[in-house]
Amino acid sequence: MNFEFFKFPVLVLAKMLRIKIIYWGHGRDLEDPKNPIKNAIYFFEYWMDDAIILYADHLRRYISRHFHSKTFIANNTLNMTIFNPVRQDREEVKKKYGIVAPKNIICMGRMQRRKRIGDLYRAFQALELEGVGLILAGPDNEGVLKEIDGQNVYKVGAVYGEESLDLLAAADVCCLPGHVGLSIVDAFYCGLPMITERGLHAPEIMYLKEGINGFIVPSGDIGELTNKLRTLLTDKKSRHEFSLAARKEIMTNGHIDKLCKGFESALQHVFK
Repeated sequence: MNFEFFKFPVLVLAKMLRIKIIYWGHGRDLEDPKNPIKNAIYFFEYWMDDAIILYADHLRRYISRHFHSKTFIANNTLNMTIFNPVRQDREEVKKKYGIVAPKNIICMGRMQRRKRIGDLYRAFQALELEGVGLILAGPDNEGVLKEIDGQNVYKVGAVYGEESLDLLAAADVCCLPGHVGLSIVDAFYCGLPMITERGLHAPEIMYLKEGINGFIVPSGDIGELTNKLRTLLTDKKSRHEFSLAARKEIMTNGHIDKLCKGFESALQHVFK
């Protein structure tokens, strides 16, 4: 997260002109949350703001108690209501991308080093389950997929919009070892359980409920990552229960109406 120092003259001018100011964001630089200089700047900004909107409730810990009365939560999400809920036949979708494996793990999003795709590939190799594929969908500008290949590995490139939802719905489990963000919204909307590793994630990790709609394993623990993938791929009952829980989570806590409610509450506070 880069600081935009040009904001501060604008904040001061807004105050002088009695223009209301609302902050919307993470509450801290999540990649450097203990930096005293950055945090002092954040404190100054929050002091200037008339209301603060955070992406998730757990980010409230970064906000001084002095400002809690003007802090509101708008769970960060995507507006899934714009998509047609009627999905294509999964076998037709798989055929479109040349996917022949009966069951599939999918990783969708920008292929970046911070997402630890290599851990997923090693866990996939360790599974040694017949008829299981690995779908890697997303742009690879960093070249992280260069050395990832093999039987039942499908590198399908960037997929967007309803096509991405069709592809997700044709898979069985979603796995993104590092830096889970808004991609969890798409996955859960399509009823896919999510498996990731502990570490730095975006606020949207809040949607993952351990042992209910997904798993979080120790960072770099390929053995445990493999075990959790095997559990969801081989236990149909558990996979179905996790799938229902994933869909329920995103249609309640991740519904666009909940995000809008957070903004509405902040606006009511500012203009009361």
